[in-house]
Formats: sequence, C-alpha cells, structure tokens
Amino acid sequence: MASIKGTIAEIRFRNEENGYTIATVETDLEPFTVVGVFPPVGEGGFVSCEGSFVTHPKFGRQFKASEVRIERPDSLYGIIQFLGSGMIKGIGPKRASAIVTRFGESTLDVIENNPERLTKVSGISNRMAKEIASSYIEIKTVADAMSFLMSFGVTSGLSQKIVNEYGSDTVALVSSNPYRLIEDVRGIGFLTADRMAMKLGIDSRSDFRIRAGLIYTLLDNSEKNGNTFLPYKLLTEETARLLSLEESDELIEKNVNELVFAHKIKEFEYEGERAVMSAHLYNAEYSSAVKLCRMLEATNRALPDCSDEIAEFERIEGVTFHSEQKNAIVSALVNGVSVITGGPGTGKTTIVRCIMRILTTHNLSVKLMAPTGRASKRLSESTGADASTIHRALLSDEEDYAGLNSDAIIVDEFSMVDVSLLSELLSALRNDARLIIVGDSDQLPSVGAGNALADIIACGIIPVARLTRIYRQDERSKIIVNAHKVNDGEMPDLTGGNDFFFIRSQTALNTAQTTVDLITRRLSNYLNVEPARLQVLCPMKSGEAGCNNLNKLLRASLLGKPDKEVVVGEYAFASGDKVMHVVNNYNLEWTKNYATGKGVFNGDAGMVLEVRPDSGEIIVEFEDGRRVTYAGEDKTQLMPAYAITVHKSQGSEYEGVVIPISGGHPMIMTRNLLYTAITRAKSLVVLVGTEESIARMVHNNFIKQRYSMLRTFIVEAERKLSLLYAE
Repeated sequence: MASIKGTIAEIRFRNEENGYTIATVETDLEPFTVVGVFPPVGEGGFVSCEGSFVTHPKFGRQFKASEVRIERPDSLYGIIQFLGSGMIKGIGPKRASAIVTRFGESTLDVIENNPERLTKVSGISNRMAKEIASSYIEIKTVADAMSFLMSFGVTSGLSQKIVNEYGSDTVALVSSNPYRLIEDVRGIGFLTADRMAMKLGIDSRSDFRIRAGLIYTLLDNSEKNGNTFLPYKLLTEETARLLSLEESDELIEKNVNELVFAHKIKEFEYEGERAVMSAHLYNAEYSSAVKLCRMLEATNRALPDCSDEIAEFERIEGVTFHSEQKNAIVSALVNGVSVITGGPGTGKTTIVRCIMRILTTHNLSVKLMAPTGRASKRLSESTGADASTIHRALLSDEEDYAGLNSDAIIVDEFSMVDVSLLSELLSALRNDARLIIVGDSDQLPSVGAGNALADIIACGIIPVARLTRIYRQDERSKIIVNAHKVNDGEMPDLTGGNDFFFIRSQTALNTAQTTVDLITRRLSNYLNVEPARLQVLCPMKSGEAGCNNLNKLLRASLLGKPDKEVVVGEYAFASGDKVMHVVNNYNLEWTKNYATGKGVFNGDAGMVLEVRPDSGEIIVEFEDGRRVTYAGEDKTQLMPAYAITVHKSQGSEYEGVVIPISGGHPMIMTRNLLYTAITRAKSLVVLVGTEESIARMVHNNFIKQRYSMLRTFIVEAERKLSLLYAE
C-alpha cells in the first residue's frame, strides 16, 4: 500500500451515483492521476489517498485508490485552492485569496466558528458570511461523517450510501445505535454493524445488539434455509451462539417480548411449542392463505359442461387426453384455485393450451406467468401466447396491469415461487379470478423463503390434479424416462443413447477437465450449437468440480485473456462473459430497443457486451434483450454463469446440460436435486462421475425440513371463512 496527499486540481470524470472519480491530484512532489471512489468533493478539495500505483495500458501510470478521505488543507495555497474551487457558495478564486490574505492559517477556523469576521473582507455582507459558513459546515460534516465511517473499515461507496441516508445526523445516529444500519441501508449486515458497535464501545449485552441478533437470525435462516419461522428454542440457541451469550439469558427473552410488542416479529404456537416469525413473512404467509381461500370460495365461475370443447381440442390438436388430464382441465375451469402437478412429459403444457382455448372461447381473459424470464419465455413458446414474469407483471404500467385484472391467471414453474412473491401476486388478483397453479412438486423448493407449492398441495383444501402418466416421449429419448426413474428412486439407464450419456470419472480433477472439454468442444460440435446454449449444473459450489472452480476453467478456455476487465470482488468481468443476476433489484434501470424500465431479478441470465475499466461500469444484455449498465454496489449482484448450481437453474431449459457429480454432503447430494438437474435439459444430458456417486444421490431421498406456516394458515383461514359464510 502507498499513500499520497494533495489538492484536487481537476476532476476528469465523476459518477455522482457511486462516487467513482478520475482526478488529477497535485502533491508536494508532482501531480498524479488518481482513480477510485471519492467522497463528495470538488476541484480544490484536499484529499489523502491510500492504494497502489498501476500502469494503465492506454492512460499510463495512475494511482488506484482503495480509500479516499477529505482532509483539511495544511498549507495557505491548499486553503486558497479549496475555498476557490466553487464547492463553497459565495466564494470564487479572487475572494478565496482575499480571505486567506486577511486570516492566514486560521481561515477555516474563522469560517466555522466566527463567520461574522468575514465581513471585514471587502464585498462580504452579513448574509453572505452566513451562507459561506453554512456551506463550509455542510461540506465538513459530510467529510467528517465519511472519515468516521471509513475508520471502521466501511468502504467509500457504502459510506456514501449511509451519508445519503442520514445526512448531517450520520455520526450521531451511527454512534448511538449502529445496528439501525441493518434495516436502513442495503449492503450493511449484522456482522458489519456489530463490528462497528464493538469499536464504538457499545455494551455486548445492549438491547440494540440483542434485538439485531434476533432479527438477523430469523433473516439469515429465511435466506439460507428457506424457513419462514423458527421454533423459539432454535431461535434462542442460534442467537445466543451468534452473540456469545447463554441460551437461557433472560435478556434474550426480554428482547423477544419487546420485538413482539413493537410488531417487528410475531409469536405463535407451532406443534404445541412457541415459535417466532418476522412480521414481514408472517403477513406474507397469512395474507396469502386468506386470499387463496377467498378466491376458492368466490362464486359464479363454473362454466357449462365443456366436454364437447375438450373433444374439439383433441380433434384439432390430434391428441387424446387420459382421464387424469381431463380431470385436471375440468378442475381448472370450475375452481377458483387449482393445482396441476406432474413431472416432465405428463402433458402439462397441452393441458394449459386446452384450458386457455376454452376460457377464451367463453370470452374470458387469460394471463400467463412464470417466476423467471427463461421460464416465461418457455411458456410463451410452448403455448403460442404471450407470457411474462410475475415480477414484470407486478411492476408494469397501467396498460399492462390489465393482465393482473384477468379472469384467469396461469402460473407455471410454481415450485420456484417463494412466499413473498406469492403474497405480492395474490394481492394484485381479483377475488373472483381463477388462479391455475402449474408445477412439479418433486422439484427443488424455491430459493426464497417458504414452501408454497408443497404447502398448497398438502393443505387438503385446494383441488390438486396429479399427472403420473408419461405422454410426451420420443422412443429414442431417455431424458424423460430417466428423470422419472430417478424420481422413483431407481437408477437411470447409463448405457447411452441419443440424448442421455454417462462418462465415468474417478477424480474431481478429471471430472472438471472432462466437463470443460464437453462444453467447449465435444457437445458444441455434437449438437451444432454455441457453447453459450449449453449449461453446466453443479450440485456444489466448492471443490474442483464445483461451480466456482468450473467457472474459472470454462472462462479461461472460452474467453482466453481479455484485453479489458472490470474486477468486482472475487470475480472479473469482460466482454463475452456469460453472467447471471443473483438478487431481486426492483430499482435497477434497463433499456430494450427504445423502451426503458426498472427491475432485474434473481436468475436473469445474459452476456456482457462491454466493460469500461475507467468508470468500472459493466454493460450486460439479458436473454430477453434488456440492457443494463452496472455501476457501484449493483455490480456485486452479478456472478459468472458458465457453471451454476442446480438451484439457480430452476425454471430454465437448456439445449444441453452437463452435470458433474463428485462427492458432497448427503444433505446436498439428494434425489430431487439430481431429478431437477436432469429435467432442465431439452436435447441432451451428460452425467460425469461414478456410478456409485449417482447411486448415492438416487437412493438419498433426504428433503431438508422447511419451517413454514402457509399450510396451517390455509386450513385456519378456510375454517374461519366457512364459519363466516354459515352465519
């Protein structure tokens, strides 16, 4: 690390949103070009920078700053430059020189503490003196706040976000309770806030800390394990471990009660024991249950006998429905809420097309939705009708909002829907609309919290049509047959075929090398497709055959050594990189042709079109044509996608998939994970590993329990509504 200190002579570029700046800084030795995230500062500002000297291939020697702090100028020349920079209202270069000539090294003290003395300088009135002091104090307050935050190891960019949120109250608010940052500023988690609190000397047994620990434990469990609530004992155990307290500490009990009183959490009974849920997820699950029951109970939706229309569809389409398929169609037509569930090849798409045909024949409007862009695109292609993501429908303008006012809403790939998204969707639907849920209950559950599809099926209140017979199956194809074999706990046929192959590999290193060769050379030639249309689906993130390492190997093989890169944490991005957006960002702006909009969501996949090392920007084009310019903290929401986990592939379909199987924890290497991976392939599946590893997954039917209350709430809501209607 090196450091330089000096006056900003010129700001050549500045992104006001994230603070990224290219500036010329004059030091005692020579001027330097400094690049990095700067706090709010203008030309003439005095800064100290820490970082290292680098040689840019185009712009030559630069100082790449990891931290930039605004400092008080330490020379008369520096004070003149600072005051005359234009940052302070009412002072230009001539007036700055006059003020410093009058007050010398005490100039800044005079401005801050005795601004009335400025009137001794020709041309400065009492009103102007007050404006100068106010402007200087505002700049100094921001600078002090930034320096204060950065002293705790908070990055410049994140410090800027905190100051934007709290303004002149930053130091006071953070000093009194740094844990408030967790709720107020995106990007600050419990561990960062806790580290700040310890440095500030806040008592480790303070109520602030314990309440933040309880909230964090609930949130962390929902994000990592999909739990919408925790049994009280488990919550206190994990919180005590996090905070290094005794589980029985009365302070934990006290703060649970205070959070309940403040409506931050909800306490209820689960299987005869105390349980605790965040207020947000409680409201999401409970409101979803009530809305589902209201939609189920709404009347005047039943259509006349549609057997003739079903027969007409069969004749036109050249299909013959089995009785279980006809039952699924009728159930969707006559019920306010219904579920159609089944594995690949069981006819779900054909059933959806028939339902749509009959509903539109009766002049009823139908809206198709899916949780992800890939899934909605597949749904649109398979039905020949427009489909959108649920997020897009919820964010769309008034013209498109009519879709949520439709008579019937069909949602495909419902296993991916978490309880928060379910709540948002249901709140936008009419009580008397039909909701037709389509999904595979044997797929992995949603990445987000909740167990929506499984709970809806298990509640016993909502009609469920289960499809078990395989109809769509090329006699030469093994993908669908082997998927069902795995789902039934049977070994897939590994003897080879046109679309399902097994390559034996004894070591993780060899598995990784084989996977790279398959994607970059063999399968691309075999299917005559670009490598980008193939996908590696990994059970694990870590290890030689995990997606982290495979991303590096595949990128090196497919992209080589890029001329330009933008580094974001552990990842580097360059033009041509295959990427995925990994969180829901409702405010991220995009353009598509001449249209603009907001919202990029978890699982959206695309390609890097361009990187701009000078500004740190990354331009990505997603599969649906939307283009997004990533800058600042938003860049951390991108990850390489040459190889992804099976969980990230839900709702997607790829031309061909390669599944490296090389050991792993039994809680992860499960039957439904392998089943989900196989069902993501359209034309080709290749398993790489050993028969023993595959057999362990097939015979491992472990499904980690998720704590969720939707099922219970549906039963409770139905009972209450029944009593209400009975009265």
